Amino acid sequence: MNAKQILNYIPTELLHELCLKYEINHQVKKLDGVSMFQLLLYSFLTTREASYRVIEEVYHSISFARVAYSKHTGVKYNSIRDRLINLNPAYFEDIFKACLEKFEGDIKPSSNLISFDSTMVTASSKLLKSGMKVNKKGDKRYVKFTFGFRKIPVHVAVFSDQHHLSEDVALGETILSYANKGDDIIIFDRGLQSRKVLEQLNESEYQFVTRVNPNVRYVILSEQRLKPNNSDSDGLILEHDYIVQLYDKKDKPTNGFYRLIITSKDDEPLYFLSNIKELEAYEIAHIYKQRWQIEVFFRFIKQQLNFSHLLSRDENGIRVVLYMTMIAAILLTVFKNANKYKGYKIPKIKLANQLEALLIEEIVILCGGNPQIIKTFYSSA
Repeated sequence: MNAKQILNYIPTELLHELCLKYEINHQVKKLDGVSMFQLLLYSFLTTREASYRVIEEVYHSISFARVAYSKHTGVKYNSIRDRLINLNPAYFEDIFKACLEKFEGDIKPSSNLISFDSTMVTASSKLLKSGMKVNKKGDKRYVKFTFGFRKIPVHVAVFSDQHHLSEDVALGETILSYANKGDDIIIFDRGLQSRKVLEQLNESEYQFVTRVNPNVRYVILSEQRLKPNNSDSDGLILEHDYIVQLYDKKDKPTNGFYRLIITSKDDEPLYFLSNIKELEAYEIAHIYKQRWQIEVFFRFIKQQLNFSHLLSRDENGIRVVLYMTMIAAILLTVFKNANKYKGYKIPKIKLANQLEALLIEEIVILCGGNPQIIKTFYSSA
């Protein structure tokens, strides 16, 4: 798949239909919905730091002129900022959902494992009035983004109130709002410890795998036999596979029964908790190890898609940028997978090079030259 196909991955007809649905262009002469979508996407895919001034320069560049639906003179960075905070995030959310549906239809992900975790983005309290505070004495406020991830982001929630600083609250709400497909297996880390949330997941038939602290309090109901090969290639030693009830803070046992798999690695105890009955103990432990992929995703969007700082400090603008970041992440993943590239940094550079090559080809054609000659310079892109 090449750059031109990536740009056409989301049909322009769909963008226009959604503009009408959400009345995006009502009383707007410049920076219509389609142009704003294209501008943000092009900026995210081709620049290192997408500030308002950078996006303004992208808007007036020759390269963006060749892919833009419409262009106007006199568009300044403050116009882009004002337009961003007044756009309906639902427009971008629907584009994300359409992109996700197309990806899952094309790729048909074989894995039913979905990792959930949160990442925090910070700004000065002088700039972000509604964010949560981690340190009462500090000058920083945070916005929390909680993702569901299966090769690509499939679900997301954004929180800025102090109540959602707790992962029991943020992760619990986000997972329970995800449309469980029955065979999905939810993976989350020790940040979620609430017995109430675990009970809700159990009662709602969400299959899950997580870790708990070794000091967890429980009562053993039975013990299951481990297979003779009770270790894996990473040196994880399986010791016990219990069926348990957990105790809450009031010493009340849970209604649900759980599997508590006790292991050790390098003499350090590791406790895994799950409500899945059918899998072997070593399979439960192996499933949890897949959680690292969401950490790779967080590093990718922060380093390559500029998600380490807030482009907009307005709640509306934050949601728009969030969905645009996920759309860009999906498109880069499509490009990476189709061309069998590894990582994300190099595929992003290669995609930007191909976009540049498309522009140069058009310039060569307009100047009466042979575009086939210029393609040899980008044969490796």
